[in-house]
Amino acid sequence: MKHSKYIILLTLLIVSHLKGLGQIQANLILNSNPPSYLSDWGNGRAGQLLITAGGAAQVDLIGIKIRTSIFDSNKDLVCKSNINSAQTIALNRGQNTIRMDRVLQLENQQFTALANNLARSGKLSPGIYTFSVEIFDANTGRQIVNTIERVFNQINYVLPYLLSPVDKSWLDANTAQSAITFRWSSLVPLSQEKTTYRLQVFEILNNQTPMQALRSNQPILDTYVDRTTQYIWRPNMNIKNSMYNTFIWTVQTLDYRGEPVNVQDQNSQGRSEPRVFGICGEAGADKTKCGEGYNWQFN
Repeated sequence: MKHSKYIILLTLLIVSHLKGLGQIQANLILNSNPPSYLSDWGNGRAGQLLITAGGAAQVDLIGIKIRTSIFDSNKDLVCKSNINSAQTIALNRGQNTIRMDRVLQLENQQFTALANNLARSGKLSPGIYTFSVEIFDANTGRQIVNTIERVFNQINYVLPYLLSPVDKSWLDANTAQSAITFRWSSLVPLSQEKTTYRLQVFEILNNQTPMQALRSNQPILDTYVDRTTQYIWRPNMNIKNSMYNTFIWTVQTLDYRGEPVNVQDQNSQGRSEPRVFGICGEAGADKTKCGEGYNWQFN
């Protein structure tokens, strides 16, 4: 009989404990395409965590701690917050809305070796990720709801295609002396944030390949263009009196912070594939030096 009383008491405690767990309910609302900068997750666009607390269990619950993790598409850990130094969040009876920056706790994240770029820039690379949230009782350290996971995506943008001047085309000196119009396509898909295009033009000097000019020369035109995909350049150069001039140009696409947009090839630094063009001066009669016979690869 004595043992039966202990068994009944233990059963009541277990039932009470499970009932207490049921009084805490959590729902993670995460945007399927949150901002690429983790520091922007608190602006409301990333989502929020909703926690409903009620019943007698709430009397003994002082607060909670949250541990978050981000995994890449291969389920490899990207970063994980330190639960020991996590903030304690006090819950009110009823529904509690917790901003995503308090859930993420960026200052408390520990980045793996796979996330060197993320640790340096705070910006996620393109790809598919899983965001994991674990909620613990701040007093006992006991996990009080099941782990919540949400999948989200970071867009792999397609950089603009350079349209005009057409690659390896030659412009008339009289026209080019007054104005040269550069056109390119838009970033695909269009970003929800402000996008800036940095147009750069480099002159190709004698004994230089176009790529050598791009990498080593100072640009003769370096300008920033907002909200449009064209720019009219009025060069202040003595074009008409020279035999020919050759140029290489590219467009670098920047996000609202002035950083290259997210693309799979991070070495491109957001620069579109460059194009070359030339201008034939009045002295440029030799078509092997100026025109259709020009060797762009070696000149």
